[in-house]
Parts: sequence; structure tokens; C-alpha cells
Amino acid sequence: MFRLIGNVSKKVYYESENASDLNKWRLDNFIKGSQVEGHTVNKYDAPEAMVIVKVKTIKSKKEYLNDLLDQGKFEEYRKITMGNSDRDIEVYGSGKDIPELINRRKKVEKLFRQGVTNTAEIAVEVQASRNTVNYDLRELRKTYPELRQKRARS
Repeated sequence: MFRLIGNVSKKVYYESENASDLNKWRLDNFIKGSQVEGHTVNKYDAPEAMVIVKVKTIKSKKEYLNDLLDQGKFEEYRKITMGNSDRDIEVYGSGKDIPELINRRKKVEKLFRQGVTNTAEIAVEVQASRNTVNYDLRELRKTYPELRQKRARS
């Protein structure tokens, strides 16, 4: 987004997505042509000196993260939300360093990504209760937003 702004008054004269469109508007509105002795003379007649400014839209972190989810950029979303923490502990252990918990959640995620959405089938495969599988899926959805799109069936 670009704006044509008055240098002194700070008045916004025109806004455009491209600088070229803005420049074209400026030339169309402020140049007056005349014929003098067979030559075209152009006179630039603007009310004041103007500046073309690129406008940066500032979004909150939450809006930016939601935009990433809408665009399907899940890896970038995870990179921002998780930071530099250890992936296994953050994703599968929910901050706990318990290898059994991490391995179980890895199995639950793998099955769910393969298309097994019935929590009873996942529970039998992982050898855990359905409540545990539901809790694991809820925890995984916090880190993997793409899993929110598929819902598990009881």
C-alpha cells in the first residue's frame, strides 16, 4: 500500500496498492499541457510538495498467527509459537520430560494423520484408554493446528 502525502500539511491525496498507479494518478491530475510554437509544454501544478510513502500494515501477533493458519503455513506457525525449545518435549510432552508420554503421543499423532479418526481404534492400537487418547489429541491440537480440521469420533 502506497500513499501520496503532502510534505507540509500531511494530507493524504491518494492511496494505491502500487506506486506506479499512484504516480499515474499524480501525473494525470497535476500536469497541464499546452502548445507553444508547435511544442508541447508540460507544467506540473501541484498544491504543495508531495511524498510517496509505503505504508506498512502492523498486525498483532495473534492476527499474524491466524493469517498463517489461514494460509496453511503450519511449520512457520510452529516455529513462531514454539521458539527454540526442544520439539519432542514441547509437542509431545507438554513440558514434561517423560519418554512414555512422548512416545504415546507420537503414536497417537501418527495414527490420526493416517486417517484413523475413531478414538476407540486409536486407544486399542496405542494400548491406552479412550480418555487418554482424547486428552492427547487435545494437547496435540494446540501445537498442530492442522489437526483441528479433522475431528476425532468417539
